[in-house]
Amino acid sequence: MINPKDIANRVKRAIPKVELPSIGREVKLPVYVVHNSSDPEDYFFIFDFEQFVEQTRNGVFVRPALTVWAGRSDFGRSAFATQFRESFAREFDIARAQLAARDAKPRGWFGFLTGTFSELRGASLSAFLANLVLLVATSAGTKILTQVLPARWFAGKSDASKLEDSIEDTQTKVDTALAHLEIRLHSELYDHAFCDGTRGKRADLEFDAWPLPAYVRQHLNDGKSGAWW
Repeated sequence: MINPKDIANRVKRAIPKVELPSIGREVKLPVYVVHNSSDPEDYFFIFDFEQFVEQTRNGVFVRPALTVWAGRSDFGRSAFATQFRESFAREFDIARAQLAARDAKPRGWFGFLTGTFSELRGASLSAFLANLVLLVATSAGTKILTQVLPARWFAGKSDASKLEDSIEDTQTKVDTALAHLEIRLHSELYDHAFCDGTRGKRADLEFDAWPLPAYVRQHLNDGKSGAWW
């Protein structure tokens, strides 16, 4: 006869428990908004994941410090937020997949929840992880995770369906934060945005900003979002 207590212990061991990561050091995550034409709504993103990926590969749950550079800021912020989030999620997924192919075990943000919710694969989990990173970058660190992740997960009763239910809510929070993100104006990106001869306002340009990294200069005419690390 099977002992009911033994069955309960087996079930308890089988139920995964999600633990909140301890948010570590702040790392820079510059983002460059590059315009393709004089249309303020025609742009793409270049993400600098270098420091973020390096620390994450070491198992650190870093807090990205977003700095967004552009040549102009007269674009619609709602559409900007959605495009930013979607582009970031794509590049995050590419980085996660490539690192997973090289590393025996994903660590830090790239490995968070992947083992616990193995039944939730592909774009859904990757997009959710990317959104968590963006929430941490635009919000109050670890505290924001307790607002997004269902409390019952932390009581040892995790459920993959709850993660799926949280994706839409997380996207809404991210879009709201990104819509109010500060846009810093760079003179080189300004020159690129108005390379057809028209000129926008120069009063808000940060002329003392560091020159664009060589990588950004090389990809100003790509026309599509990308990242390097």
